[in-house]
Amino acid sequence: MTIDLGTSYRAARLRIADLVNDNLADRQVPATPDWSVHDVVSHLYGVMTDVSSGNLDGVATPPWTAAQVERCRSKPVAEVIEEWAGAASGFEAFLSSPAGSNASAAVMDVHCHETDLCTAVGLAPALPDDVLAWAGESMRGAFTAQVAAAGLPEVTLEASDLEMFRGRLGRRTRDEVAAFGWSVDPAPYLDIFFIFGPTDHPVGI
Repeated sequence: MTIDLGTSYRAARLRIADLVNDNLADRQVPATPDWSVHDVVSHLYGVMTDVSSGNLDGVATPPWTAAQVERCRSKPVAEVIEEWAGAASGFEAFLSSPAGSNASAAVMDVHCHETDLCTAVGLAPALPDDVLAWAGESMRGAFTAQVAAAGLPEVTLEASDLEMFRGRLGRRTRDEVAAFGWSVDPAPYLDIFFIFGPTDHPVGI
């Protein structure tokens, strides 16, 4: 399925702006235990600015994301949120354009970290149904292609859109993913299931 990537990104950004504040800045985020709330927001702002400026050398690697966090180290969360909002319109318009599909990972990322932040502050995530359906379909399709590329037999995997989304992005342990509804022994598939992670500890939702 398809969604308007720019509209979905903007909605997530606004929900995050309503969710976090300077009083929560130092709270650890269980899904990213090396990062605080401040660090996660800095990363999200940094992804947008790096993608917009073409700074993609080492994209998604630890040094790339660490630099995003460090650039905002001295700024309060409220200032980072304000700067993110002030620079977002062009990026969101790009995401809504035909070329925006090339940056769909940023939309996955903002929703993933929105869920991380909700968990960190004790709130249940409330991702829109269309976003979850899009993410789940995307994650299943990519996994099916990886299984074929690895020369493994086809597998049926029963898991909700949320579990596919959170699991493939490293918010589940190997044991949690192994407990999904696999049609065969999952062991040979686990090394290619995770795009990031797995986490070494349960993180909740």
